[in-house]
Amino acid sequence: MNSLRLRLLLWLLPVTFFVAALASVGSYWGATLSLTSLLDEQLRYVAQHIGQKGERLQVDQTNEPRQRLSDERADEVLTEVWRGERLSFSSDPALRLPPPEGPGLRDVVWAGQAWHTFAVREGDRTIRVAQSEDARWEALARVAVNLLWPVVSLIPVLGACLWFGIGYGLRPLHQIASELSHRDANGWAPVEPRPLPEEVRPLVDALNGMLRRLEHAFAVQGEFIADAAHELRTPIMALAVHAELAHEVDSAAERDAALWQVRRGVERLDRLAQQLLTLARVAPSVQSQVREPVDLPAVCRSVIVDELPHADARRQDLGLDATTACTVLGDATQLALLVRNLVDNAIRYTPPHGRIDVAIRHRAGGVALEVQDNGPGIPAAERGRVLDRFYRGADQREFGTGLGLAIVKRIAEEHRAILKLEDAVNQRGLRVTVLFPG
Repeated sequence: MNSLRLRLLLWLLPVTFFVAALASVGSYWGATLSLTSLLDEQLRYVAQHIGQKGERLQVDQTNEPRQRLSDERADEVLTEVWRGERLSFSSDPALRLPPPEGPGLRDVVWAGQAWHTFAVREGDRTIRVAQSEDARWEALARVAVNLLWPVVSLIPVLGACLWFGIGYGLRPLHQIASELSHRDANGWAPVEPRPLPEEVRPLVDALNGMLRRLEHAFAVQGEFIADAAHELRTPIMALAVHAELAHEVDSAAERDAALWQVRRGVERLDRLAQQLLTLARVAPSVQSQVREPVDLPAVCRSVIVDELPHADARRQDLGLDATTACTVLGDATQLALLVRNLVDNAIRYTPPHGRIDVAIRHRAGGVALEVQDNGPGIPAAERGRVLDRFYRGADQREFGTGLGLAIVKRIAEEHRAILKLEDAVNQRGLRVTVLFPG
């Protein structure tokens, strides 16, 4: 059952019928009490009226009995006049109830049938008026039918009204669907504002929010693809030039130099491809929202063990200062990427025999990861821009992709961490601090 209109109809119709049936039962109960009281009052009135004009009532034993009481008429009553234990008059001589026990309302059971009676005493006479229980129930049944049949007969009308009413209420959704179906792939404009029901507005607001996020994501993706294409064009052209040069030169020294440039370009392309894949992998749209406690010192030790051969090749001192246990909430794989990019950048831009220190410290409000080197550092004016993709400083002797710090920034944002670039303690070199929330 995928129709919202049908679901609402199947819910509302039984509920409406149930409420109407409850109302009918309540009305029937009230009508029963009123009708019982009315019929008792009718018995009292008839008995008193006959008592005033009952001198002429005599039992006629010789005549044919009058037409018997009809069970189809609730207002028919049996009228009797008793003198002591002797019946002197009866409206139905064929039906003879036991003598009255006294004046007032009484219930009498005779021949398996219940009778409601009312008797008054006039001198030596007792006038009794009786009405059968079955006649009363038939009257009440007619009342019940009169109360219930309008409810039953109105169910088709109510169903039709609900069907078209629900359709009218869902019309804004059909209008929104029609508007979206006519858009092309670049239609990121919000859904046209119009007077909307309160129940539909949250859906439209959420849809417009999603459209804005998609527009931003596609814009960022387009910029990323354009920047990546631009960055890939340069090394590819350089490879083509050096390969052509290696093919045309005559001397072995020139050929070796050209081949070395080709190998260097391949390494740069390989690193650029890896960094592009890494940046795409840590994009917010594909990040897992699952966070778990991560032992940050253990992650740093694992990265340093992997990077030690590169540091040793440049005779650099790479070490870790983490004497206390520090746990942060995050993704271990992404945190390892963050530490690896920071350490790799420090190794690349720190001169031989330099020093690279990785430290983890508790700070007010969280845990701080620090990577400090004694290299050339980054001028204060460029520290904001080096976090952008593909940006590299003007004075760079080491080849790179300009993506390392952009990856670090993306992972830090995903972990709600604060990234700071500052001068090293001795004013020479760079200190990168990532402050994770406690």
